[in-house]
Amino acid sequence: MSAKNKLAVQIKTTGELRQFLVKMMQDVESGAIDLDKAGRITKIAGQVNESFYAEIKVAKVRAEAGQVMGEFGAMTIGV
Repeated sequence: MSAKNKLAVQIKTTGELRQFLVKMMQDVESGAIDLDKAGRITKIAGQVNESFYAEIKVAKVRAEAGQVMGEFGAMTIGV
């Protein structure tokens, strides 16, 4: 599978994101993917991880306040 095809893979879980990033690191080492492209993808993945972390922090605060957090990934913003 080419690097271009791998980037089109849908990632639906945090575990799949980690697997994708590890595979990308291996592809950088083998020369199958450009280091600049890998760096850009890693920055985007970092933003995804930051959003996971933010939502988990909100869920923790709500739980401590006796509130229920809705479905993960469905937290409303800008309201």
